[in-house]
Amino acid sequence: MLKKMIVSGMFIVMLCSQPGFAKEPLQPLTIRLNWIANVEFAGVLLAKKRGWYEKAGIDLTIKAWETDKSPIEEVIAGKAQIGVAEGADLIKAQAEGKKIKAIAAKFQKTPYCLVSKKKQGIKTLKQLKGKKVGIYDPSAILMLKIVLADAGMKYDDIIPVEIGWDVQALLDDKIDVHPGFMNDEPRIIKEKGFEANVIPAFKHGYDFYAGVYFVADTIIQKQPKLIQTFLNVTLRGWREAFKNPEETAKMIVTEYHTEGSVKQQTESLKIFHTLAMVGTAGGDNMIGIMEGRFWARGVDILYKYKQIDKKIPATDLFTLEFLKKVTTTR
Repeated sequence: MLKKMIVSGMFIVMLCSQPGFAKEPLQPLTIRLNWIANVEFAGVLLAKKRGWYEKAGIDLTIKAWETDKSPIEEVIAGKAQIGVAEGADLIKAQAEGKKIKAIAAKFQKTPYCLVSKKKQGIKTLKQLKGKKVGIYDPSAILMLKIVLADAGMKYDDIIPVEIGWDVQALLDDKIDVHPGFMNDEPRIIKEKGFEANVIPAFKHGYDFYAGVYFVADTIIQKQPKLIQTFLNVTLRGWREAFKNPEETAKMIVTEYHTEGSVKQQTESLKIFHTLAMVGTAGGDNMIGIMEGRFWARGVDILYKYKQIDKKIPATDLFTLEFLKKVTTTR
């Protein structure tokens, strides 16, 4: 009888160790991105591809940007547990009473910039006076007002011209300056045979965290372990992505961004690495870091430019609860 019990026990152990045997069910988690899947989200995409979320017990669904889907509204409605948004947008949402919090900032600085053809000779903001500047949405107007003020100028000092999202108006010389992103428009202009001058917005007062991971307050209360696990895996993904930019770019172009080029995605990832590290001193283990004084500065900027009708405490905007516990195992 004892022998039979021992043999049966051994059989059960062997069976449980076989591939496909039922394990603990994975916890479903959805993340809503604020743009198309590309190296801007390399940490998540790489970790997903390598199965790191699954090994950590998460069944991750990645939802890319859609024109009619706001990551903030999706998270509030419970259609996604994690969202990605710009720091300025999160401040505005909080000022409107939306109960969300940032848990990590991918990039310490925004890639937002002003791009012009080199032949125009526009290297400083002062040189924008009387120039035709492309406008495609309210965020471009706000950025321009802020950077112009940094140079002692006003929005009325430029000639705003409504344009589309692409750089065609700049290529056709219908405008002199295009609001764009450091990883994108300068490269497109160069591919068309023109050198570009670039003025980074963050160096001139438009200074917000970019690509911020955020969650609803209720998730923090109900599923803190799930958030912690997500952040552990995601930041591990970013460390690996930054360590091997070309390899990461190849994977993303193959698996997620098939219309992209490996060269462009590699160069973009290198720029994002720089933006993720600006002002930090601890190497890649500092990815995601946030500071209250920086959030407070963002609140002051938006209040000054009448984007929010009241100042809110920086402590309402973010939590370091999860960043402080992030594992750094590679």
